[in-house]
Amino acid sequence: MSEDLANKIEETIKSQKGDVARLQNILAAVKNGEPVSFEDHQYIENLTENQPQPNQIPSDDTTDFKPESVPDNTVPSPEIPTEPVRKISTKKYASIGIIAAIIIVAYIGLDVYAVDSLQFRPHHGQQVAISDTELSIQTDACNPSYFPAIFTKYEIDAFYNSDIIEKATVGGSTLSPKSAATLDGIFAINKDAVTKIGQENATFDPSKATITTSVSAPIFGVIPYSVDKKYAAEDFQKMIKNPPPGTFDCFP
Repeated sequence: MSEDLANKIEETIKSQKGDVARLQNILAAVKNGEPVSFEDHQYIENLTENQPQPNQIPSDDTTDFKPESVPDNTVPSPEIPTEPVRKISTKKYASIGIIAAIIIVAYIGLDVYAVDSLQFRPHHGQQVAISDTELSIQTDACNPSYFPAIFTKYEIDAFYNSDIIEKATVGGSTLSPKSAATLDGIFAINKDAVTKIGQENATFDPSKATITTSVSAPIFGVIPYSVDKKYAAEDFQKMIKNPPPGTFDCFP
């Protein structure tokens, strides 16, 4: 507890200066060892700035003693309106914070909207074998929205039961509004999963095959976000072979 601050507050309360209730609350906080805000410190300093010290006694050699009353021709200095200024400043900063929050939320919303709108299709180019289980592939990506779309990765996983048997991974890009790009990727076969299916000597059941797609994007540059979709394998195959209108809106 700061004894100097407590004494200063007590003297201010005795002199009936300022808001007594507020001063009593500050005094209680000081005596309880609680932190005192900068505004409360400044408030006390403003009240005690011109207050005389209680132990000041005139020395014996003082010849010109003036009474405590102020002469008629003395104009008291006006009090500095510190409290209203603080309130206005606080409101101003609060308004700025609200506006900044609205801008951030709007930016994130537009970024999510652009990523959600992305469209993909296989590129009809030459595929090159990288190994006995991998092929280099290309994919056309379209951003049909009016806002830039930034994504880091596009993936397609083919499952049979719970095993991934095939996987296509395409690198990300930054697509301008109403634009498209051809991106490079890798198609890989899970040799172990395919061998496992062959060893079971069971007839391939298309109803057990599913396809999942995922677009990964860093919203606002740092927030992880993904658009995940799941299809029956037969439905996905039909959609690739005969894409419905609106599947790819950037160019034929």
